[in-house]
Amino acid sequence: MLPLLLLALQVPEPPPVEWGPDGAMVAPDDPFSHDDGEEWCARFQAPGASPPPGRARRVPREPTPRLAVRARKILPVSETIGPVDDGVVLIRDGKIEAVGRNLPIPPDYKVLDYPGAFVFPGFVDLHSHIHAGGFGDTNDMVHPDNPEFRVLDAVVPWNEDMQYAVAGGVTTILAIPGSGTNLSGFGVLLKLKDAETVEEMVLRQPGAMKIAQAWNPERASGDLGASRMGMSWMLRRLFARTQALLAELERDPGKPIPPDLAMLVQVFRKKTPVLIHTAGDRDVMATARMFGDELDVDAVVSHGCFNGMAVAPELARRDLPTNLGPRMFDWTFQADARFYGIVEAYERAGCRKISINTDAGVVPQEDLFVQGAMASRFGANEELCLKGCTIEPARSIGVADRVGSLDPGKDADLVIKAGPPFDARTPIEAVVIDGEIVYDRRRDGQRY
Repeated sequence: MLPLLLLALQVPEPPPVEWGPDGAMVAPDDPFSHDDGEEWCARFQAPGASPPPGRARRVPREPTPRLAVRARKILPVSETIGPVDDGVVLIRDGKIEAVGRNLPIPPDYKVLDYPGAFVFPGFVDLHSHIHAGGFGDTNDMVHPDNPEFRVLDAVVPWNEDMQYAVAGGVTTILAIPGSGTNLSGFGVLLKLKDAETVEEMVLRQPGAMKIAQAWNPERASGDLGASRMGMSWMLRRLFARTQALLAELERDPGKPIPPDLAMLVQVFRKKTPVLIHTAGDRDVMATARMFGDELDVDAVVSHGCFNGMAVAPELARRDLPTNLGPRMFDWTFQADARFYGIVEAYERAGCRKISINTDAGVVPQEDLFVQGAMASRFGANEELCLKGCTIEPARSIGVADRVGSLDPGKDADLVIKAGPPFDARTPIEAVVIDGEIVYDRRRDGQRY
């Protein structure tokens, strides 16, 4: 009792309350009081002022509707166009117009000449948390399942993390909620453009539903979310409710859709895929059963580490896309005490739809190319790794018609690098998104 009494004696009294001229209560030290708030906003709105914390000032860019990129080697990552030596990429109105060797360049095209460089598609990461400009994840921890939750409203355009990501060659991310709950909510596909508004960045909303299976979402509060069995039961109950609603909508298309199921029904209509955070052989297998056997949805198995590779043949048999990372190797979970490259292990097991992630900021977003380099160094095929950072994530998430390769007609998202894509010794010279030069090492300085 005595320690509690002494503690109570040390608690300071609350500050005195002041009343503003409008009768509102204002604490004297409140940084967000009415007057201080106006002053705070005015500081960042003044000409030449620094932006608010977490938000970078947008630098006006010269419009470049038509570009020609000349480089030593073009890697289109295409089914129809092979690598091109001494190649040219023509860009018109934000789209890839043509790729080839010694293409004639019209006189009204701005030429980006990099005679010793490699050009390849902008990287795509399906597991990213940098949208809010910091490591703090976006979670709603009140309920285990949050089908009405979305991260779109938390996006901070062109924040510092995004600027570094672009300097590392990443042009598209799936920004997703954290893994604090079982059904974490819905993410958004974003182009990492130098934009003023979120709307300018959105490639697709919603981008995917995020599920977290085991480990992270296990709740200490003692509700059903505290166990794997309880989480699986709640998910199946919610999915059964959604499927029953869809059956009713078939009979009565005008039936109102409950707000909490508005985005979830699109998953079962196969308009929105599912990204499932899962790791460990037991939990990867449980994910394969639920999302590969029971449910007719477009699913992507993400992480797959902590010996998840032990059941990789089961994922290959179901032809489930995998999104591997941030761990690129494993030895601690192996009874034979061997060192395994995780991507190589899934490749060897027969998985072909492999993409690579950073889980940024677990691994910095700009280090996606380092993830690909490590996967290759630890035994995976290098071409598979390049596809795993470009076209495979685009296919898995359903946007391969827009990004992931340099095929004519696709969005002009490309990287110009002084060396091969996975060479950590050479810098990225420039990055183009939707035909706009969003990063130029000569102009902006080397960020990464």
